[in-house]
Amino acid sequence: MCNRPDCGRGEIDAQGFCDVCDRQPLPQDDAASADRAPEPEPPARGGARVGVAHVRPDPWYGLGLVDSDQAPQAPDAPLNSSDPVAEDHRFCANPSCGQPVGRGHDGEPGRTTGFCPHCGTRFDFAQPSGLTIAGRYDVARVLGSGAYGAAYLAHDRNLATHVVLKALNKSVAKTARHERDVLVELRHDSIVRILGYEHEGPHLVLEYVPGVPLSARDGDRLETLLAHGVRILQALDYLHARGLLHCDVKPLNIIRFREESPAGALDRVRLIDFGAVRSQTKDTGPVVAYTRAFAPPETDPEHLRPTAGFDLYGLGMTLREVCRSRWTDRSTPGVDSLHLLLDRATDPGRPWRRFVSARQFAEQLSGVIRQVVAAPPTRRQVARPSALFGSMPEALHGGLGAARPLAHWVEAQPDEEALLKMPAPFSSPDPGDVAAALPAPLSDPDDPDVTGPADSALAESRLALRRKDAASAAGQLAAAALPDWHWLPDWYCGLIALADGRPKRASVVFTQVRRALPGELLPQLALGLCAELREDRAVARAHYSTVFDTTPALGAAGFGLARVLLLAGERAKAVDVAEQLAKEFRYEREARVAAVRLRVMVLAEPDHPAPTEDDVARARAALPGLDVDEAAAAALRAEIQYAEFLRTHDRLKLSDAIRALGPHAPTEREYVALVDLANRLRPALRWRWWGKRGRTGHSRFGATPGGLSS
Repeated sequence: MCNRPDCGRGEIDAQGFCDVCDRQPLPQDDAASADRAPEPEPPARGGARVGVAHVRPDPWYGLGLVDSDQAPQAPDAPLNSSDPVAEDHRFCANPSCGQPVGRGHDGEPGRTTGFCPHCGTRFDFAQPSGLTIAGRYDVARVLGSGAYGAAYLAHDRNLATHVVLKALNKSVAKTARHERDVLVELRHDSIVRILGYEHEGPHLVLEYVPGVPLSARDGDRLETLLAHGVRILQALDYLHARGLLHCDVKPLNIIRFREESPAGALDRVRLIDFGAVRSQTKDTGPVVAYTRAFAPPETDPEHLRPTAGFDLYGLGMTLREVCRSRWTDRSTPGVDSLHLLLDRATDPGRPWRRFVSARQFAEQLSGVIRQVVAAPPTRRQVARPSALFGSMPEALHGGLGAARPLAHWVEAQPDEEALLKMPAPFSSPDPGDVAAALPAPLSDPDDPDVTGPADSALAESRLALRRKDAASAAGQLAAAALPDWHWLPDWYCGLIALADGRPKRASVVFTQVRRALPGELLPQLALGLCAELREDRAVARAHYSTVFDTTPALGAAGFGLARVLLLAGERAKAVDVAEQLAKEFRYEREARVAAVRLRVMVLAEPDHPAPTEDDVARARAALPGLDVDEAAAAALRAEIQYAEFLRTHDRLKLSDAIRALGPHAPTEREYVALVDLANRLRPALRWRWWGKRGRTGHSRFGATPGGLSS
C-alpha cells in the first residue's frame, strides 16, 4: 500500500511505483514523520511525476571489470642523444618566431646548424646535449618539436630526476601565462603533472612519464584498451570541471606506461601535451591549435565555441585508431556496441548526437566493457542498475515458468495412436505485456531540461501503456513535446508501437535508442523481444544472448533465449540457460519449473527432436524439489508422462497421469472432459474365453480357425 499522505490507497507495482499516484513510496522514516505531522504538499504539476536520477553514481565502473595484469615493460633509462634532430622537428627556438628552420630542399638535407632566416636566431640541431636551461635543467635529448615549440628531456639538478621542458612559442606562451596557476595545481592520476613554469624560454616543466604513445600491443585484449579510454575520460572530466579544454586529444598525447605499486605492476595512461589548452571562460575565440585528424570537421560549431565535446570527439577518434585491429568482427560480444558508441562520439554531420560530458561518454563506454568481458576468456557477469532506466523485475517467460494450463489438457484431442493435439506449450509474450513491462526511463542527468517540463505527461503515458491504451499513450507523448534529437521519444514510441501490436515499427525506433545508448542492455532486450514477436529467431537469439551473457539479472532475456533455443532444436542449451537463470534469486522458482518443462516439452514442428530417456529421467528427478502447488505438480507429471509415452507407448500410465488432473479441475465440465480423455487413452480391453469348442466355432481358449475373437 502506498504510504504517501496524499495518496494512501494505491498498490505498489513490480517496478516500485504506486498504481494510483505513480510515485515511489516514502522511506520508512519519512513516512512515519509524515504520519505524525502531515503538511500540505505544493500543488502537483498536472499529474504524476517520473523517477529522477540526479547524478551518475559511478560512470567509471568499467575500470573494475578489467584486470590490470598486462603492464608494459618499463623502457630503459633515458640516455644523452648524439643524433641530430629530425628535420620535421626543427623549429626556431625564438618563442616570438617559431618558424621551420634547417629543412632540406631539392633532395638535399637541411643544415643542422645555422641562423633562422626570419629572425636571425642561431639554431643547432646537431647534438642537443650540453644545453642547460634556467641553470638547473640539463637537456639530454629533444623529444619532439612542433608548431607549439620544442620538448626536451632534461635532468633537473634540484630534484635529481628527469623532467620534460616544453619551450613555448608566442601564442602558447600567452595561454600558459594565463593558465599556469591553474595548471600547476592539477593533480590527477591520468594527467601528466605540471611541475612549474620557467620564464626563460618560457618553458613549462612537466613530469617525465617513461612510456610510449597509446597503441594496441600484441596480446592486448579489447577491454584493456577501452579501460584506458575510461581513464582518459576521468582526466577530461577533472579538466572540464575546472573550466579547461585540452583541445588536442590524440594517441600521441596519451602516454602508456608501467606503474609499480604494492599490488604489482599496473598498466596506466596519462594525458600529456597541454600546448593547446584553453579556458572555457577566458578564451572566447575559435580554436586555432588542434590536430585535424582528431578534431571535429572545420565547419562544426565546436570550432567557433568549443565545449567539452571538442575533447570527447578527439577521444572517440583516438579509440577508433587504437582499437582498429581489435574490432573487425562485429559478431564478437561488445564489438557491435563499440562501433555504435564511436559512431555516436564522432558523428561528423549531427553534432547534437555526440556526447556532451565525459561522464555521459564513460557510462556508455563502461557498458560496452561490461559486454566485452562477459565473453570468453574472462566470462565476468555484472548486475548493475542502469543510470537511465528503472528496474525490470518481470520475467516475461511466456508460459515457460509455469505448468501447462489445465485448459490445454481439457482441450486435448487424441488421434488413433493416442498422440495429443494440444495448444503450444508456451508462446512469445503478448506485445502489450512487453510494453507494460519494459521500464520507464529516468531523467537524463546530462539533459535534465529534456524531461523536466514533460514529466507529468510522460507519467500519464506510462499509465496508459499499463492499461494497454496505445492511443492515450501516444496523445500524452505528443503533449510532452520532447525534442526529436533525444533518445527518449524513440523509447516511448517503441513502447506505444508494441502496445498497438506493431513490433516491426517498435524495432525501428528501438534501434535508434540502441544507437544512442550502446552500453545499455535494455534497448537490446527490447530489440530481442521485438524480433521474437516478428518470428525472426536469429536476431532475437543474438540480442538475448548478449544481454543474458552480460547479466542474467535481466530474466526476460534468459527466458527469451530459452524459448528460441528450444524452437531451434537445441534443447540441451535451452535447459542450460534455465538452470543458469535459476541461480538468480528473483527468478529461481520460475526458472526451475522452466528447466523441467524444457526437458520434456513436445513441439508440433515436424523435425523437432523428441525428449530422450535421460531428459525424462532428469525432469522426473527434479520434480519433487520444485516449489509448486499440487495442481501444478500434477500438470508437470502429466507433461513428463506424455514425453515418456512417445518413447514407450504406455497408454495406461499416460491415462492415469491425466486422470490425476481431474481433482484440480475448477468446473464439473472440465472434470468430465479430463476423465473422458483419460478413458479414451486407456488401452482397449481384449477378453478371451478358454474352454471346449462349441457349435458356434468359439471356445474358452479363443477363436478357432475361421471363427471370431472378442
